[in-house]
Amino acid sequence: MSREDILNRAFAAFSRQGYEGVSLRQLASECGVSDSLLTHHFSSKQQLWYEATDSVFASLHGRLVTTLDNIEAENVAWKLRRNLKASLTLMAMEPDAIAFMFREGEGDNERADHLRMHYLQPYMQRIRELFEEAQRQGLMRQLSHEACSGMVLGVMRMLAIPGLYKHELAAHLATPEKIAAYVDEVVTIFYDGLMLPASFSTPV
Repeated sequence: MSREDILNRAFAAFSRQGYEGVSLRQLASECGVSDSLLTHHFSSKQQLWYEATDSVFASLHGRLVTTLDNIEAENVAWKLRRNLKASLTLMAMEPDAIAFMFREGEGDNERADHLRMHYLQPYMQRIRELFEEAQRQGLMRQLSHEACSGMVLGVMRMLAIPGLYKHELAAHLATPEKIAAYVDEVVTIFYDGLMLPASFSTPV
C-alpha cells in the first residue's frame, strides 16, 4: 500500500471518528497495515494527523485560491460574488473535508491552530482585502468582514453538518446540479443585501 493510500484512509478515519476517537492501532487496521509499519512511517498519531490533513487541505486550498485568481468580473464586488458561488459549490463537493475542518478546527489545541493558520486564515485574508476594496469603492455596504464571513461559514457548515435541518436539506444536496442551484439561491440572498447600487453601474 502506498503512502498516499495510507494518508487517505487515515484522513477518512479521523474524519469519521475524530482525533481522540481513534487509536494508532485502530488507524493501522483502517489503513490495512501493521502497527509496526505505521509507526515506522509516522512516529506518532499526531504526525499522521498532520500529514493526512495536509494531504487533503493543501490541495483543496490550492483549488480555492486558483478559483479566486481566475475569476474575471466587472468589478471587485462581482468578483467576490462569483467566487462565493464557485467556492461554496466546490466545498459542497467535499463534505468529508468540510465536516473535518469544522469538527477539528473548533478545538482549542495545536491541531485546530494548524487548520486555521495554514488554510482558513490565509484564504480569508485574501477575501478580506477584496471585501475592503469593494467597500472603499462604494460597491458594498459598510458591514464588518467578520459578520459576513460568519454567515458564509454557517452556510458552509450546513452543507456538511446540517444537523436539525438535515431532512429538509437532503433533497437540495442530492446531486451536483441541485447543490449548484441551492448555492446559487444562498449567494443571491446574501449579496442582494450586501451589494450597493453602484455595484450594478459602470464596471470599475
